[in-house]
Formats: sequence, C-alpha cells, structure tokens
Amino acid sequence: MGERRASVGRRANGWMTMDNPNLDERATTSAERESRMTTDGWTERCENAGLVFWLGNFYLWYAVIGAAFVPLGLYFTALVKSVFVTNGTEHGPHAEQVGIVVMIYAWILSAIFIYPAYCVFGPSMWLKNFFLGYIAWYATLDRKTASSGKRFARWSRRLPFWRILAEYFPVRLHVSAKLDPSGNYLFGYHPHGVIGVGALLTFATEATGFYEAFPGLDLRLLTLSMNFKFPFTREVLMGLGINSVTKSSVETNLTRAPGASVAIVIGGASEALDARPGWATLTLARRKGFVKMALRTGASLVPVFAFGENDIFEQVENPEGGRLRNFQMYIKQLIGITPPAFYGRSLSRGMWRRIFGRKGVLPKREPIEVVVGNPIAVPKVVDPSNEVIDKYHALYTESLKELYELHRRQFHRLNRGGSSDDLLSDLLTRQGKLQTMQFK
Repeated sequence: MGERRASVGRRANGWMTMDNPNLDERATTSAERESRMTTDGWTERCENAGLVFWLGNFYLWYAVIGAAFVPLGLYFTALVKSVFVTNGTEHGPHAEQVGIVVMIYAWILSAIFIYPAYCVFGPSMWLKNFFLGYIAWYATLDRKTASSGKRFARWSRRLPFWRILAEYFPVRLHVSAKLDPSGNYLFGYHPHGVIGVGALLTFATEATGFYEAFPGLDLRLLTLSMNFKFPFTREVLMGLGINSVTKSSVETNLTRAPGASVAIVIGGASEALDARPGWATLTLARRKGFVKMALRTGASLVPVFAFGENDIFEQVENPEGGRLRNFQMYIKQLIGITPPAFYGRSLSRGMWRRIFGRKGVLPKREPIEVVVGNPIAVPKVVDPSNEVIDKYHALYTESLKELYELHRRQFHRLNRGGSSDDLLSDLLTRQGKLQTMQFK
C-alpha cells in the first residue's frame, strides 16, 4: 500500500479542501524520515493482518459451504491479491482499490452469514457455547452500549485501507467554515444514497481529513439500531465510533463533553429508495426530530451535502404506489431497513464481465464531494414548542438549499474518476439529470 496523508489547501473561493495526494518522495528532516518509517511499519502490519483475515475467511467459507466454494474463492483471492502485494501490481492503484471493495463485501457477508453458521454448526462445542453466550450477553447486559459513545477505538479510523477505499471513488471533503472545538454540533448528512458511503468515510474514518479540518471534535456517526442486533458487526461499528440513532443516543453523545458531536443521515432508509444518479430527492419535510434534539442540547446544526452520493449505484424503477415500492415499504415497517433493488458496475475485465456484462455489484467510480456548510446556532431549550422547532427546521432547510444551489453545478460537472466505459455509458443521460432539490 502506498503512503498517503491528508493535506489542507485553499481554493480561490476561500474553501478549505481536504485532499489525499501521495507523499513527497523526499524526506527533508529526520522527523519526516522517522514518520515515514513509522507509516511503513504500520502499513506493513495492516497488510499482514489483512492477509491473515482473508485466509481465515477463505477457510471458514470452505468449512461452511464445502469444496464447491474453492473455485469462487480462488477467483476472489486473485482480485484481492493486490492489497497484499505492494510492488509490481499489474493494473496499478485501481486494482488495489477494487481489492479493498471486494474485501469489505466479503467481510459483510461473512459477518452476517458465515461466522454465525460456523459457530453454531461447526465442530467445536465450546465455540458454539461461546457464541450463544455472546448473543445472550449483548441482548441483555450490553444493549445500551451502542447509545453511550463508549467502546470507541480511535486507531480503527486510521487504518490505511480506509484511504484506499476513499480514493476508489474518490471521496473528498470541502469545508465552508471552521468550528469552535469547544462547541457541540449536530451534522445533518444528505442524501442517504443507497448505502451512505460518503457519511461512513467522512465521519467514521480519517480518510478525508475531517478530524484535521475540525480538530477537537469527538464525533459519533449514528445509524439504525437494527445494525447493532447483528453479532460481530456491532463490535466493529462501535469500534469505529458508530452508535445507534435513538433519542437517548443523540442526547448522550451531544452532551458527553465539549466538542462532543454527532452526524445523522437525516433521510434514513426511506430516502435510500429515491437515490438515483443526478437526483436530489430528500426525505426532510417531516423530519424534525433532529432539530428538537439540537434544541434540547443546545448543539449547533450543520448541514452537509454530498454531491455524487446518489451517483455510485443505479436502482430498478420503483415508483410510489408500485408493487416494488410497496414491498420495500412493507419490509421497512417490519424490520426498519429498506431493501433497495440496486446495481452498480462489474469489473473491467474477467469472468464476471463476460457473464453479466457491465452491470454488477461494485459501486461506480464517481466522485463524492462532501460539502460541510456553515453552522446554525441553536439555543438550548429543554422543552421546545412546535413553533420553535418549525422555525429552526425552516432555517436548516433554507441553509441546505443555499448550500446545494451554490455548488451543484460545480460538482455535477463531468470530471469523473471512473473507468472510461463507466463515463461514456452515462455521458448523455447524465447531462439531462442535473436536478433541483426536492423534499418529501
């Protein structure tokens, strides 16, 4: 893995922009040389850990599925090998970035299906008892931890593969103003997109330089409580500083200490169903709970818009009132999560490309420009009235509109970082998809 760092530059319009250029090959001071040696050692250890992770997952999939998995496992191993081979990769940094995406998909599937299956049906009785005891523990004694801001491992946000993942699209951060590190802030992220990639990489990792732009902030990204009901994944989420989006969690994480802040993807699962390239349909008109929590804690509201978040996946048409949308809404009411029928791109070459063509499960390589707006000062009101909530909701909505209209043409231009076939296929349609913001 190449060495990377976040640097802060300034554009003509006064914005602070967090970029991720490669480090200069020259180390001009002993401190820089020592820092680079430390980075080399950290990167090498992460590569070794990644290799152990992949081999362990390969064994577990083989143990659960059997010999039928081996050909597919070898194929995906060939895709991720560039993550472990730092020199002489055939296709350059893009192969490494694709390898990281494949590894993340593999971990998600493993954590949800393979790890539990191996623990329950595997040959070890003690492992089965441990797993069942672990579930009983977190279902009873550890339920509130996901709302407390605890069990956060800051080092997990600095893992090198987060920067590689951010460079896949790439994801870039743009800051309108500095924030007082002693203040408390509620960042509202829009739009949700299909899976909220920009929110994850901006707020739950150090891949875009958010914590360099806002030193002193101790932020927790909040997500659906359902995500903390899955074994293993809940521990990873909390380690990254991701908590549940309950009322108690918002209040706790905004009042822990000076600088304590939260980021919420306001539109949530409902908004994911309207995520389409070039569109900005936001579920916001009736979402006022976050404003109420900001008033109760006195936290400033900060609008954030991610241009390109909706561009990395396509969705099957699901008009409101149609069968697919009705089914998706039924599932949302049942378990709190919507199942968007989405697709992205396939690999640029290889078996899957020949079988399935250009469509696949990989996200498209479209830039995600995360723009952080100016803070809106909010007074502390223990029991805010509906009129006060409506007032600050209107202020927030207007500020978000201004942020979007000011920068949408700049960030919807066709300066795509993806492969040429992704760009050419979308060139004509994308020119007609520069939409104004809509609210639901």
